[in-house]
Amino acid sequence: MENLLEIKSLNTYYGESHILRDVDLNVKSGEMVCLIGRNGVGKTTLLKSLIGLLKQKKRRYLFDW
Repeated sequence: MENLLEIKSLNTYYGESHILRDVDLNVKSGEMVCLIGRNGVGKTTLLKSLIGLLKQKKRRYLFDW
């Protein structure tokens, strides 16, 4: 099965604060994924990083539309 989204070693910062540390995520074509967690764990930061609203210092991700 082909990856629809692949994220490797995503690191995101707010100023000097390291928020996301080496995040890896694979979503295969046809899968349904839900991102859950309590307040302050990085859900919105992950999405903002993926769409380019936040800069990452180290990242690799691939969208296969």
